[in-house]
Amino acid sequence: MITILTATNLKESIHEVILTVNRLDELVVIVSNPEEIDPTSKLLTVEDDVVRTSLDWNDTEPPYIFPEIAFNANNLLAIIFYKLGNQQKALEFVSEDNSLYNDLLVATHLQFGYDISDPMFSKISTLVNQCIVQHYGQYTNRFTIETLKKMYAEAIDTAIHDELKVFIAKHYSNLLLDVNTYQEAEQLVRSLQDKAISPESKNALNVQLASALMAQLQLPYKKDELEEISELLHKGIKFYEAKHQKVNAGLLYVDASEIANFQGDYIASKDLINKAILIFKEADIPEFLGEAGLQKATLLYTWSKNGSPQYYKPAINAFQDTLKVFKRDTHPQKFADVHHNLALIYSEIPVSSEEKPIWTAFCASSFKEVLKFYTKEDYPYEFAMASHNYATALMSFPEAKLHNNLDKAFGMFEDALSVRTGVAYPFERALTLVNQLELYWIMHNENSEEEAKKYNAMLNKANEIPQLVTDSALIEKANEHIEALKNLKTILN
Repeated sequence: MITILTATNLKESIHEVILTVNRLDELVVIVSNPEEIDPTSKLLTVEDDVVRTSLDWNDTEPPYIFPEIAFNANNLLAIIFYKLGNQQKALEFVSEDNSLYNDLLVATHLQFGYDISDPMFSKISTLVNQCIVQHYGQYTNRFTIETLKKMYAEAIDTAIHDELKVFIAKHYSNLLLDVNTYQEAEQLVRSLQDKAISPESKNALNVQLASALMAQLQLPYKKDELEEISELLHKGIKFYEAKHQKVNAGLLYVDASEIANFQGDYIASKDLINKAILIFKEADIPEFLGEAGLQKATLLYTWSKNGSPQYYKPAINAFQDTLKVFKRDTHPQKFADVHHNLALIYSEIPVSSEEKPIWTAFCASSFKEVLKFYTKEDYPYEFAMASHNYATALMSFPEAKLHNNLDKAFGMFEDALSVRTGVAYPFERALTLVNQLELYWIMHNENSEEEAKKYNAMLNKANEIPQLVTDSALIEKANEHIEALKNLKTILN
């Protein structure tokens, strides 16, 4: 539906234009009172012989901002049909020498992912729309990320009103999130929060801030950070539900479920993700349903690790269901993430000694899928995580015929430590050192020289841990190893 807000004296002439197209009046409502605007419809404003489009805060169409449009019958019908999603019909009402034609053409190409040519780009009259095309469009002559960031910053600075500044910032922060500059995105959003006046702009910044903060979460999670993100997400859910934007609310339900999971509130997490799944089923959006299913699988896995082992097999089934959506050729990163979770479950699930070889084979197969995608060169952090987890799993594998699982585990720990340096990832490094120390104790020594060498390596690694972290549990583990090594020294001497 389209709502047109205009002065009373223009309602009749606008109505006559609408009537020139059969049954168009069933899709367009003309009002003079802002209180009569349907919040679920798209809004056009006609005043002073100018048609203005409203900012699309809910991502229902490309974020292309149409410049002011001269009010006449053809221009009005063109923008109405564009807003109704009939782009081909929209272009029939304007000639190519009309500037609106190029705006409609570019916006349509953005919508469907068509290539945008140099002549089309050269006719874009505003800096913000050039940013949008460079950011989201299929345009071959792309600027560098640094140039685009400068363009976005200038577009915000020169925007004619605060709502427009916030709208541009919403998409600029998307770019910053896309290129993994999460703290920069957070700073941008926080710097403009006092500029947000309308409920729509305030909500947009809340959602963007939640995304930036979630992206920066690191173990161990801080309670106040989780609470801030949760509050932002629930505000967004409430806003979208009031506006009948169910799919947008569903996406936030997924994130809110993840945060509740991190907070240890598993019942709330389950309720939130079930709401998301219901929304995506009703909307028939397989990929979003896959995301929600992935979150539910993660929740079941978390439950299984926290005293409810009966949820291991439901978690496996749930993760395997997501692979029907997240396939290796279409969603390689999601595919790897699902296999990482499956590998962990296969390594942890309590089974009989007779069944153990089957589950360890499943585990190894899934870890190999993970490391095919998360290479050290392209994804060092994820590579280190997978290597650490694989090494930990190998420590409990049954003895292999063709290779030594403990030696392989040692090599995987070393791979993880090559990325998890004390400067870059002190907490993660400490975790890996603790687990590697456990491995040292069960590895075989060929001779006394190797035994002495291993002793010194263990002592150095145990002493390094308190220098990396203040976490009491990790420091206690390190001290236990140090004490055990002192006792071993006495025996060796």
